[in-house]
Parts: sequence; C-alpha cells; structure tokens
Amino acid sequence: MGKECRREKDFRIKNFPDNIKDLLCMLAKEDGVRVTIVLETCEDCILENVEIVAVIGCLAVFRCHDKFKFVDMKCICEVIVDCDVILDEILDNSSHCRC
Repeated sequence: MGKECRREKDFRIKNFPDNIKDLLCMLAKEDGVRVTIVLETCEDCILENVEIVAVIGCLAVFRCHDKFKFVDMKCICEVIVDCDVILDEILDNSSHCRC
C-alpha cells in the first residue's frame, strides 16, 4: 500500500498567492515578466507566451509582440512561470515582511 498525501485545509505558504489573479498581481509588480498563459476557449485550450502588464479587477492585461491583450480572468486555466521568477518574488516578498 502506497503512502497517502494529505493536506491540511488551511495549509498556505506565507505571502504566496492562492489564486491566478493574485499570482498575476504579484508578477506584474516587476517590469518585463513573461509567462505562458493557457486560455480556455470554446473548442480547445491555447498557450500564449506573453508579458504581464497589469491586473485591473477581473481583467488581465498582457503585451503580446506590439499589441495589448485584455483577458478575462475566467478564461485563464493556467499560468506557467519560470522557476527563477517565482523564487525571486517569494524571496523578495519575504524579505520585506518582518512578521
């Protein structure tokens, strides 16, 4: 019998976002951060490599080549981020928080 993985309901990494909107907000603080977003469409999912510009309410703003793309948060299935970018953000956030 294999080991089971149980997670506590209230388990949370301090200062780490727990939803896509908060993740994009965290990443948008730095200029030029690129991510791959997976957009849910009626027919299939689409992967797009974009630069995060801003998050305004339920709208994410990305730069794709020389155009801006405005995406409703409901349409984003996944956000794929480089490991170094996430680690830099986590370390930067934790160094500012003196709790």
